[in-house]
Amino acid sequence: MFHVERSTQNRIIKGIVSILLIIFVLQSCIGTKQAFMIDDYYISENGKEVLGTKPLNAFIFENNLKNLPFEQFLAIKYKLDNYLTREFWITIDGDKYKLIVYENSEFDKYFGFSNFAVQNQENIANIVGGQPKFIAISMINEFNEDCLSNKSMFQNKVTAYLKNLKDEYIQFKQ
Repeated sequence: MFHVERSTQNRIIKGIVSILLIIFVLQSCIGTKQAFMIDDYYISENGKEVLGTKPLNAFIFENNLKNLPFEQFLAIKYKLDNYLTREFWITIDGDKYKLIVYENSEFDKYFGFSNFAVQNQENIANIVGGQPKFIAISMINEFNEDCLSNKSMFQNKVTAYLKNLKDEYIQFKQ
């Protein structure tokens, strides 16, 4: 028969407990990643790439989950054919711009949900549809220039337009 002495068995148990304790201490020392809270809006880099451009910048804001979905709001406001339209042309002061709305999966791919923290938590009963917690929008002009880039001469005009669009959506009652 196989026989283990009691002192050897105690050393093995103490060794295993020590290793588990060390692993626990090391895990607790690892810092968590700080998530960014968006007060009004945030312009982020490294969004989608459109033909002939570098990764676009995006205007990001926290969604009002009690409102109707943002895509429906856009369809009503701009009289779009359907709610699934994510890219369409608009005119601001006589200039044409393409508004590009990110899908939920694209938002996670380009910006990552874990990088942002939600300020306004909602009960599941209050949420209308399966809405994302954050909305990201990029804009290009008719020459495929990133209008939200720091180098763009359209940045202030487009940012002000998107901020007004966001505020209109947040206040929208159907």
